[in-house]
Amino acid sequence: MGRSAAIVDVVVVGAGAAGLAAAKTAREEGLSVALLEAKGRIGGRAFTETHSFGVPFDHGCHWLHSASINPLTELADAYGFTYARDSLGESLRVHMGDRWATEAEAEERVAFRNRNDAAIQAAARAGRDIPIIEVREHDARWTSVFDCWFAVLSSVDPEEGSTLDYASYRDTGEDWPVKEGYGALIARYGADVAVELDTPVERIDWRGRAIEVATPKGVITTRAVITTVSTGVLSSGQIRFDPPLPDWKRSAIEALPIGKVNKIAFQFDRDVFGSLETGSMAVFAPTSESVVFEIRPFGRALAIGHVGGRFCAALEEAGPAAMVDFALARLKTMFGAGIARHLVKTACTAWGGDPYIRGGYSAARPGHAHRRADLAAPIDDRLFFAGEAASIDSYATAHGAYLTGIAAAAAAAAARAPKGLKKQAVRGARRG
Repeated sequence: MGRSAAIVDVVVVGAGAAGLAAAKTAREEGLSVALLEAKGRIGGRAFTETHSFGVPFDHGCHWLHSASINPLTELADAYGFTYARDSLGESLRVHMGDRWATEAEAEERVAFRNRNDAAIQAAARAGRDIPIIEVREHDARWTSVFDCWFAVLSSVDPEEGSTLDYASYRDTGEDWPVKEGYGALIARYGADVAVELDTPVERIDWRGRAIEVATPKGVITTRAVITTVSTGVLSSGQIRFDPPLPDWKRSAIEALPIGKVNKIAFQFDRDVFGSLETGSMAVFAPTSESVVFEIRPFGRALAIGHVGGRFCAALEEAGPAAMVDFALARLKTMFGAGIARHLVKTACTAWGGDPYIRGGYSAARPGHAHRRADLAAPIDDRLFFAGEAASIDSYATAHGAYLTGIAAAAAAAAARAPKGLKKQAVRGARRG
């Protein structure tokens, strides 16, 4: 890809769910598009592979969250993908360190969760954008479970989570895992999109009327850029904007840092999980520095551990062996030391160390939930932004990223439209 003589209507940076949706939408709007991806594959944080266990294993997103209102559910149906109609919280079993929680204890835990969720929602309704920890019950029996679960779902710990951001998420309680893999679904969606892989963007020069996008393979001249990379990448400075982004935009990026989430997965040569239901979740309770396991997904002899927040970052830094040792010790406590004899393979993710991702998903700092709208706002109708962090009510999800990609491309197309048609195009994008 040498320097282009012709001007491309729009360059899309990043071929995750947002970038693919932006490229396809821009193409449908009649714009010429160049889609650039730093990695050697599409999908971003949606990535399915089969070489680890011989069955689909999602390194990143796996559940169709809020599935009945999730537009990717319709795509899954259209492409013939399979999903289970589950709810993450409903199947949670808690191990107390020496035994499984009783039914009465399970009811007590659910009541604790509901009380604390209600306290968070009440703070948000009152306009109090404060740390979750300020309204979460302290030193209660179920505090550690709540904190561990929160870190996995939010990628940050309760002291770093925003009440208003938490309450803004549109949650129907439907979290449907994709049997063939969510990453495979996103890859199928993007299969007809031309992508320049292994092409990291180094500089976006928007000083002149035309924008120059510099990569190791050359420079592309364009009228508009849609940036879909994570806030971790944006804040790192590895993409240089010339001139620098305005203060309000940089402030929004810093207010929406990417947290830490990883998976530690185990494959066994037989079913070692006893009476736990297929697809259930199990957490080791005595400490918040723990792991939530997805047990026997789709009947497979797998346990997939999820860790989040600062503890996740520390485990990743310690390395795969330490991650496996920690999680396996918890599995032995839950299911007996004998399960180690049936262990076949393990796999760990390390999203924090991926230079083109740098973490799990975004979490607004307390007091800054409103900055998601600032992140999504365009600059001069030439620089547009998309990705899960730019979603106000579906952040941290693939479908949130997908919807922001569509919105950014529609806005870019409206900016290119004749003046008399711009308002009509924007209204149409909002209706969509």
